[in-house]
Amino acid sequence: AAGDDCPGAPDHDGGAPDDDRAGNNGHGSRHDRPGHDHHGYPVRALYFGTYDRAHARNVNAIAALRAVGVEVVEWQAPVRSSGLLGALSVVAAEWRLFAQRKPDFDVVIVGYPGHFDVPRAHRVARGRPLVFDAVLSLENELVSVRRHFRDRSAAASVLRAVDFRAFRLPNLVVCGTDAEARYLSQLGARQTASIFLGADDDVFCETWSPAYPFSALQIADASTGVVRDAARQIGTPVRIAEPGEIAPGDRGIAIAHAGIVLGSFNQSRAIPAVVFEALATGAPVITADTEAVRELLTDGESAVLVSPESRGALGEAIEQLAADETLRTRIAARGQEVFRAQASRRVLGERWRELLDQTLRQ
Repeated sequence: AAGDDCPGAPDHDGGAPDDDRAGNNGHGSRHDRPGHDHHGYPVRALYFGTYDRAHARNVNAIAALRAVGVEVVEWQAPVRSSGLLGALSVVAAEWRLFAQRKPDFDVVIVGYPGHFDVPRAHRVARGRPLVFDAVLSLENELVSVRRHFRDRSAAASVLRAVDFRAFRLPNLVVCGTDAEARYLSQLGARQTASIFLGADDDVFCETWSPAYPFSALQIADASTGVVRDAARQIGTPVRIAEPGEIAPGDRGIAIAHAGIVLGSFNQSRAIPAVVFEALATGAPVITADTEAVRELLTDGESAVLVSPESRGALGEAIEQLAADETLRTRIAARGQEVFRAQASRRVLGERWRELLDQTLRQ
């Protein structure tokens, strides 16, 4: 649970908005006003799709948009199954969204994951700007990274086609890093931009205060094998929290009580969520030295960066940081400064607002 200084969780609109928010005809009333230039009233964004409302990407994006005065109306239908049933559920959910009375809006934002939702969102937009917060390529994630499907399988071909439509239709495709933006451009996205993931201010607002006995913490991911191997070679205790072991609302305290927070140690074009969460809390971070991470962090200053998949380098870094309180404190403080300057809610909101304003002017 959050400490006394942590604000309560923001209220999110869900499902269809109230009738008094939808305008007289569900379309156009804002655009019938003279001098429609978004300076006399807030931009209204329709946050659309079958996206996961609990996913950090959507929680942080919606909160950031609202923090800078963008009026966000959520228009979401949940998908509760996976596999074939999940695919059918997506189709059914999209039809429910499309059939309902549409609220008034200036721009449509498709939440994550929303690759299958983009064609429907394009029809909903009816010529107004469409922004897709893609985060990643479905084909790359499910075939190359998670290896759920073989490279030349029918499923991979379907995912490639879904990616192509999802990246070609929007006016703007958004993701978490410049490295990912360049990759999505290669896959056909017409215009891309990056916005860091950030962290939920309402959860990660605790003060870093390592608990006794001192230990490092990793939230298990695909690189946990590297962490386990490194942990066997060192004396500093390493706690690996399995997915779901720490309740979402308790994650802020768990990170605040960690002596060191471990990120991810695979090659990636993304910055792990736990890295942002640790930086927001003011905890020192060790993570893989990747092109994406270098967009935010500097080795030895705001984090300790180690070669990807190197258990030896990771073990040495944990031991060095555990033994040097001055270094830990300095890196933790600088990391939090970097977070506040580049990835805080207000900063991300300003970035979102800047991109929406540019898209609306095009």
